[in-house]
This record gives sequence, structure tokens and C-alpha cells, in this order.
Amino acid sequence: MNEAFLTFLSSFSRLSKEDIEQLAEACTEVSYAKGDYFIREGEVCHKIGFLISGIARVYHIANDKEYTSYFNFPQRNRMVATFESFLIQKPSKENIHFLQDSVLILIPRTKLYELYETSPAMQEMGRKLAEYNYVLAMERIYALQHDTAQMRYEKLLHIYADLVNMVPHHYIASYLGITPESMSRIRKELMG
Repeated sequence: MNEAFLTFLSSFSRLSKEDIEQLAEACTEVSYAKGDYFIREGEVCHKIGFLISGIARVYHIANDKEYTSYFNFPQRNRMVATFESFLIQKPSKENIHFLQDSVLILIPRTKLYELYETSPAMQEMGRKLAEYNYVLAMERIYALQHDTAQMRYEKLLHIYADLVNMVPHHYIASYLGITPESMSRIRKELMG
């Protein structure tokens, strides 16, 4: 079992040796190439991934324009899935594609729910991971509703320090809810 994955999970729940063994049996390590898709809009999400390395972008298309919802990045948001689709088994409204070669630990939804049935520690882990993702989503919603574009950019620099140098700027502008030109202006202003 991948050490980074176990370290990440141990911050949410104390798993027994038996829990870890059952989890290891349920999981597989998978590599994706830059440009590969984890899921496309219209598909049902039957698995959840935990990013070990790489970067993924979650986005949707409306009015022929792409809107970046968030990035999966090992330092902040490791869980890769379209959660609404995963939870209620309806077609995904979002796409997830990889911006770098990436390695994930995957667990099928059916196996995860079996683990929940057999282990209170796994249930606790699932609940705490859901709570963590909820907090991230609420932070994102609040920022979009209340922060200026410059404040959102500054938060991005603070939270995802290296991301700005690893992701095409038009994706970052989309994430911030601004045009690439506005982002360039903000960057110039901040550089003095």
C-alpha cells in the first residue's frame, strides 16, 4: 500500500491493520498520462481516486465555454471524483482530465461501501473525508461570491503556491472566474 496514501488517510481516521489490509485489497494504483480523462460529462462515476502525484482539473462546459471548478493537487485536494455522480450514481455534469502525468489510488464505489459496512473506522474516515471536501467547496463558493478577483488570485497563490507555474494560465483564470487578460493585469499589479 502506498505510504503517501496511508499517511493521508491516517489524518482522518485511525485504521487498524485489518482495515488497511482490506483497503489494500480493494484499491489499485493506476497511472494516467497528461491529457487523459478520469471521467467525462455524461458518464456515471463508479470510482474515487486519491492523487499520489500529478494535477487534475475538474471543469464543465456551458455556452461553448469551459469553466474550471477546481484542481486536484496532492498538497490540497487529493480526492478525484465527480462527487454528485459518485454519490447518487447519476451522469456526471463535469469532466476531469489530467494536466500532468499522474498516479492515483483507485477504489470502486461498491468496494468502498462494502468497507463502510464492515468497519466503523472506515465509516469515520469516509465521513471526515466528506466533511473535508464540503469545507473546501464552501470556501470556494464563498470566495466566488464575496472576494474580489485579486483576493481570489492571492488566495490561490497562498493555497496552491506552485500551481501557477504548472497549469496553463487560461485554466487558472477560468478557476478564478476572470478572463486571462484580467489575470495578467492582476499579476502585473501584484508584481509592482
